[in-house]
Amino acid sequence: MSVCKNTLKYALIMMLFLPHFTLAAPEKNTETTSSILYQPTKTALAAQLGWIKDDQYFCGGYYLEEPFLYPQSDKQNVIETTGNQGVFSFHGTSIIKGKVTVNRAGQQITMNEAILYRDPDTGKIYAMDMLGDIHLREPNILVIGKKGYYNFRTKTKSLSNILYRTSVRDKKTKTVKKEDPSQEHKITSMTAWGQSHQFSQTQPKIYELSQASLTTCPPDHPAWQIKASHIVLDKNSGRGYATHARILVKDLPVFYFPYINFPIDNERKSGFLWPTMGISSKWGPYILTPFYWNIAPNYDMTITPGFLSKRNFQLSDNMRYLTETSTGNVNFSIIPNDHFFNDFQKAAPGRAAAGEYGEVNDVTLSELSRLESANTTRKGLSFRDDSQFNDHWSSHVDFNYASDDYFMEDFGSLNAISPNQLLQEGDLYYKGPNWNFIGRLQAYQTLHPIDQSQVLNQYQRLPQLILNGDYPDQALGLEYFINGEVTHFDIFKTPGTTEVLPIGNRLHLQPGVSLPLNWPYFYITPRLQLDMTQYQLSQTADTNTPNSKRVTVPIFDIASGLMFDRELSIFQRVFQQTLEPKVYYTYIPYRNQSSIPIFDTTVNTLTYDQLFNYNRFSGIDRIGDTNQLGAGISTRFIDQASGFEKVRLGIGEIFYFKNRRVTLCESASECFDYPGSYSNEQAVSPITGTMNYHIDPQWNFSIDAIFDPILKQLDNSTFGLHYKPEDRKIINFGYAYASSGSFSGVNLNSNAGNNLRITDFSFAWPLSASMSTVGRWSEDWHQSHLQNLLYGLQYDTCCWAVRMIGGRSLTTFNQTPQYNNEFYIQFALKGIGDIGSGNPGSLLSNITGYNPQFDRDF
Repeated sequence: MSVCKNTLKYALIMMLFLPHFTLAAPEKNTETTSSILYQPTKTALAAQLGWIKDDQYFCGGYYLEEPFLYPQSDKQNVIETTGNQGVFSFHGTSIIKGKVTVNRAGQQITMNEAILYRDPDTGKIYAMDMLGDIHLREPNILVIGKKGYYNFRTKTKSLSNILYRTSVRDKKTKTVKKEDPSQEHKITSMTAWGQSHQFSQTQPKIYELSQASLTTCPPDHPAWQIKASHIVLDKNSGRGYATHARILVKDLPVFYFPYINFPIDNERKSGFLWPTMGISSKWGPYILTPFYWNIAPNYDMTITPGFLSKRNFQLSDNMRYLTETSTGNVNFSIIPNDHFFNDFQKAAPGRAAAGEYGEVNDVTLSELSRLESANTTRKGLSFRDDSQFNDHWSSHVDFNYASDDYFMEDFGSLNAISPNQLLQEGDLYYKGPNWNFIGRLQAYQTLHPIDQSQVLNQYQRLPQLILNGDYPDQALGLEYFINGEVTHFDIFKTPGTTEVLPIGNRLHLQPGVSLPLNWPYFYITPRLQLDMTQYQLSQTADTNTPNSKRVTVPIFDIASGLMFDRELSIFQRVFQQTLEPKVYYTYIPYRNQSSIPIFDTTVNTLTYDQLFNYNRFSGIDRIGDTNQLGAGISTRFIDQASGFEKVRLGIGEIFYFKNRRVTLCESASECFDYPGSYSNEQAVSPITGTMNYHIDPQWNFSIDAIFDPILKQLDNSTFGLHYKPEDRKIINFGYAYASSGSFSGVNLNSNAGNNLRITDFSFAWPLSASMSTVGRWSEDWHQSHLQNLLYGLQYDTCCWAVRMIGGRSLTTFNQTPQYNNEFYIQFALKGIGDIGSGNPGSLLSNITGYNPQFDRDF
């Protein structure tokens, strides 16, 4: 044994398998105290944790980490111990005193005194007592204690009366081949800190604390903290839990949890999520308690039991999956014995008789019968899948189901093309070099709520088979193509109606040939097609439709255009300006199609692009006769330095050489497109124009308009202004006008009293570094009622956030406007989770360009 009074340095080389660090607390080295050691002022406490105040950071400062050795690939088990003086023994106990430092790869421990214990048989050090002002450091970790124990053999440690901090989002520690002391660096990521009577660790990266506190707030201003009898932070699983936990806000207890489980990183982990609580006019006071199950890296499920006080218990499930070929999700919800819905059923006959649902007729009585017979056990299902089997074959499924006509009103959340049309579709795709195929099964579940306007059932495609072939660059430069389709249409009778609509099969073939001719500044493409459609129908008596019908229509068109460009200097910036005039001629002879039912066809909306489409109808049931010339001219301004399109302008119209006889309807009582209608007997179409102007990277302005030169009136227009200088700064304004209430021109009435005029204004804007606001207002000026209203305020700090979002949206306009009112409040304790009355994401998604940054890290 030797005594060293001067500075003593020695290296102890031990082949011990030492991981990150693992801690446990032998009884002989622990002490019980009624108070935590560190009770200094907030400023002194922050200084011990290495907190440096700096207002340029989101949290008002950062943690400064002192230098220490990183792990080394060739010296993982080397320990170096230094001190001012010591008593050294090769077989007994060694004592080192005065500024003792123990270094090993990736870890440093400093203390006032260390007692080293050796194995009497091997002479190797197996444990160490640590006394006085202990500082244990690892990358992004600091633990300060009064007394501790380190067992190298069992790989455990413990400290008593500790102050600690640890980064919530760990960065992977680098490995070096030679000793390389880390430079001191700033920790600006989310960091948790707290105090504890006892700190121990028995497994790598699993920390246990008793009589402890935890927060992610800055140490000089802790807005909230968790105090618990026992806290475990498991960085391996990314979860933490606490028992007998109290959440304190400004030292005031606001929540108590006998047990609480929370995430401590961004990884997906199984466990209960924060509950959702609130009050709704449709649900009453409610609570939802989601449980997240991380089944596998590519499978997960969120199971949400809940209680809706007005209705009953609810169980919802959302499962997501990702495989080598597929991605998808399944949503299911069930509410057994819905009390509120049962009361609604019982009251409906009296309300219907009193005229609350409009005129009592066959439709109303049929919808009432459906309501009375509906099951009070409410269910909803949504399934979506996208699969890619190989380079050629893929599939898509979108299936939605509701148990009754009122599920969407009461609970929503299913994929729907409209609130009362639930899509049920499955597609199989093949894509080859020359041939493409689609096999489709498509239906809609149509909901018929009695408190809304009548909803008509839609035709189903069971099945639809589409095969398209294309062979370009053939002999003489010709291109051959063929489009084929076979579809079986079926439909259920709309409740309350007596007319039986035709059903049956439709076979369609459209072969064609074109000759694309291209030069640097000019192109022309003549094309000839033959459109052939065969119908085999049944249930035709009510509509006087023939059981069999064949239509053959030849189609000839010529597309041509010029392309000019030049350099142009505007405000000291160089642009490439293009000038692109287009002429499109179409000839289609008249074929009588009035006896063919309308399965999937409507009138196309007139736009600039529609000027160069041969058919004014969408779908196959109508091929419009015409002898016309579409002419348009467009120009673009492209920034030469960035390649960014600054401006795009286009204007054009169609010149007709004869009246159009093929129409969608047979009379004005059915729709606007009927024989002899105004639009079918004019020699020119309305003038259509479009403009998109990027004023600068922040401002964008767009407008589309249709002007009738004969009536000298605007048929319809849309206007949009978008401003986004930053992600959190957005202003949107839109205006839409449609003559007779329709952008397509098909409407039951054509008087000016039905003109549609809607404005839509939305914004998101920060009021300060921490506070921001959002809003949306949409108004129907013709009906003089509100369409949508959204308002919200968010306060965001580095360790907590709160936002309040409210909204009102029109659900139906029957006798009077009916609205759905929503209000959400969310609190977030960052690094722990959020709690509130729901997620207002569906409301906020209506603000174009807005990305809600709630619960964001600093």
